[in-house]
Amino acid sequence: MTKYTKEIKPAIYHEWADDHRRGTYLRRKYGMGRGGIQYLMNLIQKHGEDILDRPQQKYTVDFKLAAIDRVLLGGEALRYVSLDLGLTNTGILAR
Repeated sequence: MTKYTKEIKPAIYHEWADDHRRGTYLRRKYGMGRGGIQYLMNLIQKHGEDILDRPQQKYTVDFKLAAIDRVLLGGEALRYVSLDLGLTNTGILAR
């Protein structure tokens, strides 16, 4: 997924939430895939817009192992764990 600035992400969210823009319109306008848009909407709904203002995170080894264990040993979906932990995208955990 392309990196989007912290100014663009809230704009996408507000078009989705306030203007009721959906699917194809947002995908074409921003060049973001369906999954990326849905993840961004869910992330902001769960954690608020302030999650977008966080500086780049450094995660501890224990944090990483706990997250990986939730997916591999606990059987939780990668997308759900990423969202629950407030990761800005699922690729962070997938890698």
